[in-house]
Amino acid sequence: MSSSLLNSERNLPRDPPLTAVGEAQIKELGAFFRSLPKNEQPQLVVSSPYTRCVRTAIPVVEGVECPLVIEPGLAEWFAPVWPENTGAHGTPPSGEHVANFFPQVDTSWTPLLYPDPLGETVEDLHHRMYECLRRIDARCKKLGVERVLIVSHAASIIALGRMLLGGGRYGEQKSYPVLAGTASVSKYVAENCGANEDELRWVQAYNGNTSFLQGGSQREWDFSFVPENITEHGLGLHWEDVYLPENPRLIFKARSRL
Repeated sequence: MSSSLLNSERNLPRDPPLTAVGEAQIKELGAFFRSLPKNEQPQLVVSSPYTRCVRTAIPVVEGVECPLVIEPGLAEWFAPVWPENTGAHGTPPSGEHVANFFPQVDTSWTPLLYPDPLGETVEDLHHRMYECLRRIDARCKKLGVERVLIVSHAASIIALGRMLLGGGRYGEQKSYPVLAGTASVSKYVAENCGANEDELRWVQAYNGNTSFLQGGSQREWDFSFVPENITEHGLGLHWEDVYLPENPRLIFKARSRL
């Protein structure tokens, strides 16, 4: 494995750091959120455990003074493992582990789910992201949190946006063009859509906003970059996964293997 893809300090594969451009962008991102009216700033930031996402989140939480928590369910997308004799993908760490390297992380948040270590199809990813968001929403309601910033990866953010707009139905929104350039921001708002107060639908207030970035939108990605039947090798049969959850029920099994 390329050394640029292995974070040896954290024993986390496929975890490259931010580039110099990325480091500049996250400062601009932090300034953007700091410039928002107080009633529009996030009350909580929930991030993927990967280094580039945590680094992206830190200027935001330092600027708006809100907690930063880690959710493994927001981790990067890895395609189904093939051949089968190549092992599995690495499990993303929890906030407890990430806080050893980023003391800004609040460790009171316990993981809601983990991605399938044997990988996911594109459709599987969409369902995982919707379920993760559903659980985040339920927990935030208990915490009294109304405005949440989710920091994740291009594929995950696109899947999340599509499933929100489609009400959890993959088929209806699977081609919707959610923009996901680096350090871009999309905003989703829940609106009442019926006589019952619980009847809500999500609308997109803005899509992949980068107006606050000096260099504009960069490194945009979408699912057209990969074949729909994409697979990839696991980390090897002898890979020791130190972050596997103690409770296997937290692993969100890909529907393609149910």
